[in-house]
Amino acid sequence: MGRFLDADARAAFKHAIETIENASAVEVVVAMRRQSGSYRHANVAIASTLAFVGLAVMLFAEHEFGLASILIDPFVIALVGGGLVEVLPWLKRHLTTTGARRRTVAAAARAHFVDHGVHATTRRSGLLVYMSWLERQVALVADLGLLRTLPPGALVHAEQELTDAMRGGGVAVARKLEALAPMMASAMPQHPDDVNELPDAIDSDMDGT
Repeated sequence: MGRFLDADARAAFKHAIETIENASAVEVVVAMRRQSGSYRHANVAIASTLAFVGLAVMLFAEHEFGLASILIDPFVIALVGGGLVEVLPWLKRHLTTTGARRRTVAAAARAHFVDHGVHATTRRSGLLVYMSWLERQVALVADLGLLRTLPPGALVHAEQELTDAMRGGGVAVARKLEALAPMMASAMPQHPDDVNELPDAIDSDMDGT
């Protein structure tokens, strides 16, 4: 996780934000989250499977287990296995459908958009670039002023390109973001009286990793 937002990636995102904002009236906010949902069903699935396997082994193994062990040990195994899922995020990702991950990230992005005031710019020109690490998903949320002027389907296409770029690391995503500058300039040309209304720093809960 730390490598995704290393110094080079942060510099690349800073440059991408500046490039878009210097070319257009769009206000870009970049946010990074470790995960956008708890996905507790993965913990339950692993815990239940391990408990069943543990119980089956104890019942059918040649070694004779005591009744107390048969009663208690499967639950202990389940608790340990369910807890281990928290340090194995790839398990949660693979035990959750792509559609469910996408919907969770989209909901978290919309909440972030409102909670952090990206919707409060003068010209309704905010664009949130929300990246979620566990899901390997990028969600774009544009304010109404920008959304009305973008070509149909442009935001969905850009979102998919940014999501695909996550496999290449933070710098790759930042470069794809920077490539959106001409489209943003065409959708919302810069005005002489435009001011920077939103912070340019990356809002991340992955700092220090």
